[in-house]
Amino acid sequence: MGYRIGTDIGGTFTDLSIARDGELVGRFKSPTTPNRLSDGVLSCVQLAADSINITLESLLNDTEVFVHGSTVATNAVIEGRVAKTGLLCTQGTKYTLWRGEGRRNNVFDFTQPPSEPLIAPRYCVELEERINSDGEVLIPLDDESIISGIDALKRMECEAVAVALLWSIRNDSHEQRVAELLKAHWPEAAVSISSQVQPVLREYTRTSCTVLNVMLKPVVEAYLGELEAALKEKKLSGKLLVVSSDGGVQPVDEILQRPIYMLFSGPSTGPAIAKQFVQEEDTTDALLIDMGGTSFDVSTVIDGEVTMTRDGRINDYPTGVSAVEILTMGAGGGSIAHVDSGGLLRVGPKSAGSEPGPACYQRGGTLPTVTDAYVALGYLVPEHFLGGRMELSVNAAIDAITEYVAKPLGMNLEAAALGILRVVNERMINGILEMTVRRGIDPRGLSLVTGGGATGVAAIELARELGITRIIVPRETSVLCALGAVNADLKWSNVTSVSTTVGTFLDQEVNDALSNLKIKGEKFLELLNVPSSRRRYELSTSARYPLQVTELDIPCPNTFIGNDDLKTISENFHTTYYERYSVEERENDIELVAWRLTAIGNVDAPKRPPPQGHERESTVGKTRFFDTVSQSWQDAVTIDPDRMLENEIVTGPTLLVAKDTTIVVPTGYSVEMSAGGYLLITPQD
Repeated sequence: MGYRIGTDIGGTFTDLSIARDGELVGRFKSPTTPNRLSDGVLSCVQLAADSINITLESLLNDTEVFVHGSTVATNAVIEGRVAKTGLLCTQGTKYTLWRGEGRRNNVFDFTQPPSEPLIAPRYCVELEERINSDGEVLIPLDDESIISGIDALKRMECEAVAVALLWSIRNDSHEQRVAELLKAHWPEAAVSISSQVQPVLREYTRTSCTVLNVMLKPVVEAYLGELEAALKEKKLSGKLLVVSSDGGVQPVDEILQRPIYMLFSGPSTGPAIAKQFVQEEDTTDALLIDMGGTSFDVSTVIDGEVTMTRDGRINDYPTGVSAVEILTMGAGGGSIAHVDSGGLLRVGPKSAGSEPGPACYQRGGTLPTVTDAYVALGYLVPEHFLGGRMELSVNAAIDAITEYVAKPLGMNLEAAALGILRVVNERMINGILEMTVRRGIDPRGLSLVTGGGATGVAAIELARELGITRIIVPRETSVLCALGAVNADLKWSNVTSVSTTVGTFLDQEVNDALSNLKIKGEKFLELLNVPSSRRRYELSTSARYPLQVTELDIPCPNTFIGNDDLKTISENFHTTYYERYSVEERENDIELVAWRLTAIGNVDAPKRPPPQGHERESTVGKTRFFDTVSQSWQDAVTIDPDRMLENEIVTGPTLLVAKDTTIVVPTGYSVEMSAGGYLLITPQD
């Protein structure tokens, strides 16, 4: 068997995990190269090749699968670096995006500015046509109207066109005709039609998703094209797969058609890995925190299942896309600290990124960041940072904090650095509370799993504030999402909107639609040569009581719906509704408004190697850092966790200094190297 490589591009570092013959063989980090992201990826691949004494070309030539995760699509939408997009819509609907779900998030606050639409109404061109909710044509589509609309968008210098016509989920013939004329009269424009991208009920959600999809097409096509070309030039022989929002992976061609499914690509594979670690500890619930150089991500695993959402949003724009539920904040190691005009200390959301980076990186950055505070308080050992490949400057960190924080606030260096830590920790705590307590989840019952290169510094402090007593730190914590990419299953999902009820179930219509979905899923798995024994299909339905406007996602026992399946769906819906709202109405019928099918190709997770301590001494030096538990500076040893023996226990205060991350262990905590090769941190009795 060849190699399987997983990569993840972050704002500061690019991560890589590599496996062969079902076993992990290495993990690597390299600074992200924002001007040409593929360079950072290739730098990581080069490090992997060097570690096994072969050339980069030889490694890629012997790679069967190269899985890539990235926040490129996310950042493009947030920063507005997307294609100029126009919309062709049904007459009378040009203000759909402008109205959205209300012009203000808080309708009672008249001082709040109105929401900005994805695209302004002037870029929304109406067509003369109308299909009703039964799929019947009321007003035939006029070709001249389409050509006139195309010409109007051309004059406005649009680069991409979304097509979202009323009730195309019942009859897509009009959208298909518009797509044909766009291809004939404007072949260079990127085009997406709603009946192919996201055929869901609710005009606003479907239109929003289609517009987001097409405005991302040129961006994602250019990015993946560059990456694929760079890898092929270096002799990649295997498949290039892309991490999708639901934590699975898809081939490039599929993503290029529906780049909306790459919108939450970056951190989506982490929770599945967190699930594996808590299962090894015989528990089912996990809180995953992932702090990198630019952002802080929070996600959960509850009752053994990764928490998902059927309405992934970006900038509050709905997508209708199934995604791992992740809260992302601008709170990373590169987050810049500053004193605002009112004399208050702020941290983030702006980040120094990898270029110029924190002041201590000595790459041109002069503003103080969270990483600089870590250095000033002794949490990072300069000569060991990134395995010694990047030496940090303590003096540069001190100078930046002194100039921009300590002097303006009239305090000493130590207080200023601690202030930066407390502010960023408070922001992270608020994010964790949003994902737990405010959703009815008690964080004290969760196991905290760490991901990201910077999380090890803050993990115990955050756990102490939240009352969490079990912390799991994988050896692969700094590249957790890249490890997740190596482990990720192949996934393809789509939705059909055939509305019916349990009481008057449209048997043939529903099952015919589900059969068509399954055929598409089978083709996806066949394309990737997934054997039948490794294929599975998951079906869910969006259900509600009559006259309601929101649905619950209810799993279906089979992909063909029979009478017994309807009974199971009904029981699951009533139970879930009661758990959510503390009421139920079993005497009422249940409306089933949409069906989502996911085709999955199972991938065996590579085995993690056991602890490799052998006879090597794990203690590698001495240091001094500020202990937040004793609130004093403490002398401590530094320990290489990769040298720890199975069941070896160390107690705080100490620093665990790996080649790609540091874990701060204050007074009162102990760390044990488990048989599974991960660190288990608990308070001392």
